[in-house]
Order: sequence, then C-alpha cells, then structure tokens
Amino acid sequence: MATYVFLGKEGKEGKEGKEGKEGKEGKEGKEGAAAELYGVSGYALGNARDGTIGFWNGSADRTPIQTGRTSWKAFKSLADGPQQAVLNSAVQSAFSVDLARTDIANSTGRVDFQGGALVTLHKPEDDFLAAHQLKFLRSAADLRYDRYAEIAAQTGNILAFYGMVGYLSRNATEWSLALCSAVSALSQAVQYTLKFGFDVARPIAMSRKVQPIIQTPGHGAWPSGHATEAFALATLLARLVHNRELDVAQDLSEETELYRHAARIAINRTVAGVHFPTDSMCGAILGITIAEALVNLLDGKPSTVSRVYRGDTYAGDFNLPLLKEAMDDTAVVTKGTVPLDPEKVPAWLGTLWSEARNEW
Repeated sequence: MATYVFLGKEGKEGKEGKEGKEGKEGKEGKEGAAAELYGVSGYALGNARDGTIGFWNGSADRTPIQTGRTSWKAFKSLADGPQQAVLNSAVQSAFSVDLARTDIANSTGRVDFQGGALVTLHKPEDDFLAAHQLKFLRSAADLRYDRYAEIAAQTGNILAFYGMVGYLSRNATEWSLALCSAVSALSQAVQYTLKFGFDVARPIAMSRKVQPIIQTPGHGAWPSGHATEAFALATLLARLVHNRELDVAQDLSEETELYRHAARIAINRTVAGVHFPTDSMCGAILGITIAEALVNLLDGKPSTVSRVYRGDTYAGDFNLPLLKEAMDDTAVVTKGTVPLDPEKVPAWLGTLWSEARNEW
C-alpha cells in the first residue's frame, strides 16, 4: 500500500488569474513601486546608509510589527509566491491518495479527505476501452476544425474561460483567484498521482488512425486532468459566483454556465484525440467531489459526499446530461458521506474564505 500525501506547490497554471504580482515588470501602481525598490544597486544603498545613520551602538530602537499580529496579517504580508505556497499546502494537507500496488498498475485507487475515503475509482482495462470507448473518438474528430482554437488555448489555460461567467479580476477578486490557483494545484497533485498509479493507455495507443491534433502527453489517460481541474474549478466558483450554499445536484440539473464550460473543456480533449469519454467522466466526478469536500469544510459543514465510480463498467460517452445521469445511477456511481472537522481549518484560511465570499 502506498499513501501519497501532498506538499503544496503551484500548478502548471500557477497564479495565471492574478497576473503575477511579482512577475509583472510594468510600472503600474504598487508593482511599479516594488520594481523601483529592487532596481537600485546595493553599492548605492550602502553608500547612502553610511552617510545618514550617524552613530549606532547596536541597540534596538523600534518594536517589530510582527509582535502579536494575527496569522491573517502575517499571511497577507507574504510575497505572492510564498503566499500561494502556504495556501496550497494548507489545502492539500487534508488530501491523500492511496494505491495498493507500487510494482505494477493498480485497478483501484482512492482519494482520502481528513482520513475518510472520499473518492474510490475502479479503472477500465485496455480491452474494455478498445471495445467500448474508441468509437467515440471517431465521431468526435468531426469537431476538430470547429474546436481547435479552444483546444489549443486550453492546453495551458482554462481559468480564463470561467472569467467569461464570473468577474475575475486580480484587484476585485484577489482571494477568489488565490483559491482557484490552490484548487488547480490540488487537482494536479491528485490526478497526476492517480494517472501514474493506474497507467491507463491513451487513445493513440489503441489505433494509428486516432492521430490527435495536439501532442499526446506521456502520462496515463485516466482520469482526465483537464476534466478534473475544470470541474473542480467550476464547483469552487459555483459556491463563490452564485453566492449561495453549494448544491452540485441543482447546478448540474440546471446546467449552469460554469458546468457547461467544464464539460466543454473536457469534451475538447476527446475531440483533440487524447482522451476517452470515460477519462472525462472520471475526472468530472473526481474534480467535483474534491472541490465539494473543500468547500463544505470551509463552510463549516459536518460532512461531505463521498463517491465510488465504476469506470471498469462504464461504456458510455461524456457530456453534461450524461454526467448527471451517471451520478444518479447507482450502477455507475455510489454515494456515501465523510465526516468533516472544520476545527482543523487554520484561522487565516477561514478569514481568506470569508474574504473570497465577500468579493461576489
């Protein structure tokens, strides 16, 4: 048995929505002021010090502002990179992935949350994919010319597509964007570990006629990382943008714009030729469930929904109505509950969550 516990780090998209406070070199507002602070040579500064301090006997003459300050104030004082690293670490610390085998690929894997079994996945075997899933790529390929611009953009950026639904601005929704970055990093940590543990073949390995229009990644197909991240972000933003308690079943039934974008992002990976529909079904269920657990914890709920996905028997296509149908079909997805302990949420993270909700 191998248990993978995550240490927070910035994902591939990093803080794309925040436009990188430190990375931005333009002299706009505080970024410009910061750039000027670091643009002077140490020699000039040292020379200026020698000419201004007068006599100093080495004694202290001020009280540090750090003395007695709250963790929220300390968090806000961090530079962008360290701040996001701390947030990512706090978010990911409650999650772990359990895989029974370390010598060969696993048939079953599990994501735990606060020690409880949150998501259990049963993978499809290669012969099952060849018999039941490959045909969907043949028909999806007809959409390639229509979808190529989206497919190309989404290889490196999916958050921008949600910015068409909710007002995402670095200055207006700073903490919401920080949470989006944390959820993206969480999604990547979870799904890459599962991809490695399951090692499911890509469509290109099944037929030379698939011929994807983007390069096929070297890691396993199942679950789809784009679907995981897209649906995790949609679930987080459903809580924030709609400014009400999260209700995944209602949002899926209503086919809200956030989930429509998530589904389209996932489907585009099949259109491109790099994923089977079951990869997206798995990723959607995984992304929804991990983000739902995080939101419920931050909202102080006593429990969250757990799910088991039978990817080893699901032979169908993927779209939003089919996702809702699968999540209501006990032959495909079974549900349970996992108890939550909101007392374990750090005080500063609770404040950040409150600030993020108040941005909408």
